[in-house]
Amino acid sequence: MSTPDERNGRKHLPLSVFDELLDDAAVAVDCLSAIVRVCSDATGKAVTLFDRQGHIAASTWPEGSGQTVFPSLRDILREHTATPASAGPVLLRAELGTGLSRRKILSAIVERGEHLGWLVVDEQPTPFHATDDYVTLRCARRIGAQFLTQRRITRVAWNAKSNLARQLVRGSGAWKDLAAGAEYLGVNVHARRSLAYIRKSDRTPPDFDRSVAEYTERALDLEVLSTRGSEGILLLIGAPPYVASPSLVGLITSTRERAATELSPAGGLTAGVSSVYEPDALVRAYREAREVVRCIDRFTDGTGHRVLAVDDLGPARLFLANGEVSAIRHFIDDMLGPLLGDDAASTELIRTLAVWFEENRSVRRTATRLKVHENTVRLRLSRVHALTGLDVTSDATHQLSIYTALLVLRLRDHPSLHRESRRVETKEDAVPLPVERRSA
Repeated sequence: MSTPDERNGRKHLPLSVFDELLDDAAVAVDCLSAIVRVCSDATGKAVTLFDRQGHIAASTWPEGSGQTVFPSLRDILREHTATPASAGPVLLRAELGTGLSRRKILSAIVERGEHLGWLVVDEQPTPFHATDDYVTLRCARRIGAQFLTQRRITRVAWNAKSNLARQLVRGSGAWKDLAAGAEYLGVNVHARRSLAYIRKSDRTPPDFDRSVAEYTERALDLEVLSTRGSEGILLLIGAPPYVASPSLVGLITSTRERAATELSPAGGLTAGVSSVYEPDALVRAYREAREVVRCIDRFTDGTGHRVLAVDDLGPARLFLANGEVSAIRHFIDDMLGPLLGDDAASTELIRTLAVWFEENRSVRRTATRLKVHENTVRLRLSRVHALTGLDVTSDATHQLSIYTALLVLRLRDHPSLHRESRRVETKEDAVPLPVERRSA
């Protein structure tokens, strides 16, 4: 199928054969890689496909030539000034100051006016041939068409999964039909899930719903369904079998915090995370997450990112989400008024109370976490009793009152209650989640 080229000692494909191989590559499963391979076979050169961000999407080189190391896209484009929309194949020379050790043919991947990436052919292992520009251009155009085709297919699948997620949350549709549709989409419809409700702000970037879902899947290595609600985004995050709900919710909350910072740096994003539920109880998960977000909205200024889980608020979220705001603020002043000063002593007492509740009212664990003596914790709790009249150590009603007041302070981001930063574990460095014990 090849003919000798006496000028450079290589073999290259006749153009008629090239066209046939290009058509076959376009329908291959890994069509982009297949088109890059055809380009390499037709030119006898090393070829690399970069996306717009400079990441290598596919790369190949002639058999027997040895692997070619390409410079970064930034170095390749250093001396390239043509705009992608108007540029055909360009020969980049290897000259002092260009950072290129060999010449390269550069072709922009442009389809319907949209710049999608770059196709680069390296002059290795043989010199360029007169037909290499043509081959590069044809392959670049075919890659552009495949990019758009794959995007359409991805969008159709995304919309189908979004509709499935919406039906699961609403509890609508026959379960048999939902299960059949989920199986077709490769979704485990029987999995337990936690629901994250994310309310976007005007500063949230476009297409945030897809990017945050993909981010969550990569970070947790779990199945994520996404759909848009009336006021925000819903993520249904699958839970592995027998994983304890608090452990998974903690990881999800950490991931939401990191995703908010990285994907929406302008701020203003709030999110609530539910407990883990069976698929027939996702309506309850949605209600929980919405209540958390409502609590955040009512007691924060909305300038920064706020992500809380239902476990952070507990049953008190019902009171905080639905009670009269002015009455709740008066309640806080009545409960903790003497402790709300700006001095270090007040901050110390509030912090001690918060840690004492987080450590399940254990003086020993509270002292260990605060790195103080146990008697110091006891003295601080006695001081709270003296200032507020509330016996936090022995009166259950007083404990509930102070705990609820502390939740509002946490929602208002009181400096005494800044929690230790949660560490986000990704699939690369995550340790196995603790699991619930199963009865024998």
